[in-house]
Parts: sequence; C-alpha cells; structure tokens
Amino acid sequence: MKKWFKFFGTSFFSHKAAKEATRRGYTNAFLGFVLALILLWCGFVSGDMLPFGAQYNSSADFKATVHAVLADSDKRIDAEIADGILRAKKDGEYTESLLVNTLERDSDKQNYSLNGYHVVVDLRPASTPAEVEAYCVSNDGKNTIISYDDYLTLSDVARLNFDFKLKYTGNALELTDKLVSEYRLHLESLNDEIKSKVEKITKDFSDNIITKSDYNSEIYKLYFTNYYPDIAEYESTSEIPLLRNYYYHQYISQGIKKYLFIFDDYLTASFETNGGTEVAFYGFYSDMKDGALVQADASQDEANAAADRFIKDSFNETAVLNLYAHGMNVISLVPFIALMLLVATLLTYSLLKLRGVESIASLGAMIKIIGSFTWFSGAISAVLTLIIAFIAGRSMISAWPLVLFFAALMIRSIIFALKETNLYTQQSEQPQAGQTEG
Repeated sequence: MKKWFKFFGTSFFSHKAAKEATRRGYTNAFLGFVLALILLWCGFVSGDMLPFGAQYNSSADFKATVHAVLADSDKRIDAEIADGILRAKKDGEYTESLLVNTLERDSDKQNYSLNGYHVVVDLRPASTPAEVEAYCVSNDGKNTIISYDDYLTLSDVARLNFDFKLKYTGNALELTDKLVSEYRLHLESLNDEIKSKVEKITKDFSDNIITKSDYNSEIYKLYFTNYYPDIAEYESTSEIPLLRNYYYHQYISQGIKKYLFIFDDYLTASFETNGGTEVAFYGFYSDMKDGALVQADASQDEANAAADRFIKDSFNETAVLNLYAHGMNVISLVPFIALMLLVATLLTYSLLKLRGVESIASLGAMIKIIGSFTWFSGAISAVLTLIIAFIAGRSMISAWPLVLFFAALMIRSIIFALKETNLYTQQSEQPQAGQTEG
C-alpha cells in the first residue's frame, strides 16, 4: 500500500513513477479521473463562493449604497426577516409594496442612487402577476408591429411571418372581478376539457378549498395559457408573466451594470470593486435567522456592519444551490473531460512514435500514464481558479477550471514525451558507444 501511495502521489512529478503506471491496472487511471472531477467541482465552487467577502469589502461605492438603503439612520428601509421572507416598514407598518425605485422615481434617486448605482426594493410577493402588453413583430426584417388580437385574425400561413412578444409595463396585474369574469367567459367558449377545468376551480372555491385570490389566479392562469403562446422566452419558472421579472427584462437584460434589487425572498446585485472587477450575484433569505436587519438602537457603525452582514449572509445562503448546480455541471462535462484525457493521450503517444520511441508499447499503456496525471491537474486547476476568481471575478468561473485542467494535463503530458524521448535516445546510444569502443 505504501508503494501504491508513493506511485499515486508522485506520478505527476516523477517520470519514473509515471512509467510505473504501465505495470499497474486501469483502476488507477479511473481513480485519478474521479478525483479530478471532484477537484474540478471544488474549483468551480470555491471560485464562485470564496472571493465574495473580499470583493464586497473592496467595493466602496456599492457598500455606500447598501448602507444608504439599509443602515442610514435618516433614510434607511427598516426591515426584518420573518420565516425566510423580508418584510419592511412604510409609515410604521409592515407592507408588501414597492418601496424604492431609483430607476423611475426622482426622489428615490436623490436618496439612494449613489455613485451610479440603481436601487429597487420591491417586496410584493414573488407570485404577483405582471401587467403585460402582447404584440407581434414581423420577422421579414421590416419589424412591422401588430397587436396580438390582429395577429389572431391572420391565416396560419401569414402568422409564420410574425414573432410573439411581451412588454412588461412595470405594474402589477389587478385581477378584478370584472376582469376575471371576462377571462371565465372566454374559457367557457372553448372546448369541454377547458370547461371542466373551470368548473373544478369554481367548485373548489365554492367549497372553500381555495380562497378568492387563489380562484382569481387559477382562472387567469388557465386563460393566459390557452390564449397566448408559450412564454418560456420570458419566464423560466412560471406559465404567466410575473412582476418580479419586469426588472430583468427592462433593465438587467438591457445591460445595466451597477444595481441592487431587493425582493421579498431574494436579492440580486451587480457591483464593481475598487480595482474594477465586476461581480454579479444572488442572495437568499430562506435559512437566515429571524429578526430585524438593524436594531433600532444601533449606532451608525453597528448599522453599517449589520447591513454588510445581511448582504454576505444572503450570498452565503446560495452555497447549497451552488454545490448542487456545479455538481450537475461537472457531471454534464464528464464526456468533455474524458475527451481531454484522450486528446492528451493520443498527442503524447503520437509524439513518441514520431520520434521513434518504442518504450511505450501501446495506447493502453499511454492512457495509464496520462491518467495518473489527471488528479493533480485537477488540483492545479482548483487552486489557480480560486486565485483568478479573486482577481477577475465570477463571470468566467464556468470556463476557467476546464481550461486550466486541460492546460496542466497537456503541459505535463508533453514534458513526459520530451523526457521519455531523451531517456530512450540515451539508452539507444549506450550499446552503440560500447560497440565502438570494442
């Protein structure tokens, strides 16, 4: 066992240990590959999570914005966590409303838009439906716009010339009794299957199984999904447009770089460090401790520290999601990582054959050798990814671990080929030298 540990631990550094792989089984190459996957996963996760605290601390402008919104004794939003939901006070009462919007309100901009940062504090529930305008745009290059109602009057062939679009107005959709009645009348004009769904929703409401609000929401959802096309282009988690995503479609997707958007169950932000590194992130509150973000009697320094802690803690709450997401990412990349191993093997074997080196008898022997390099290549990748993440931010974290792993594996493989060529040449010349002397 001691000899195996020496072989497995030093093969990346020792040419002699690496060649020993040819006398061992493929299990070592497989084990090295599995360890490489684990180390790559560590690289993804550590590069994504660990630099955040240092980057936040070195972003003076963003911290000043956070302090203005959550810590300033004169204008802060007094907020608390309650069962994973952020609640805030307005006029002394906790409310579910839009509290701050520096993008559209001049008064908010004067109070909270510091050094070019945009702030939104919108604590309306995540399920709040959005008011939208549906229209269609021609795909012939002329960008002709028609209403969705006009689109429905076109023939099936003519409809192929238009693409469906939604515009979020920024307002919550108010599901009034009149509006819900109109939706229901439309649904009842459709097929029997839809009618039976309407009857089921109505019965659940009359039997007090669902509330009036739930009834309105279910009728609207059924209407929307049967009247409009699929909206996966706009919503990834809902079949109806949600107010929450207005900010994404209207601002984030349009390229704003400095912002802090705080919602009732999560926050999202993008800031720039003092050194110019751009950092975009999410934060959750689901497992955060209940209580006020800033105590009423806190000094300004204590309030600032509490606001900073809230941002960092909310980001740390994404750890489990990141662990899972990066794990799934590494699993999906297994074929590509295996291809990298195969490319390194073929290249090294070809280099040796081109130089007339016969000491490595087969591709199988070569893959055992290159396989012994994989786990430490993964370790190099993880360490360098973390270092780069501190300097370059999180935006390239999806690419760096793989690039660095492949680079380390290829460099070590080429070094092996050069070293083996050298040794083979020396050994081949020794008998010839002996014959000449004789």
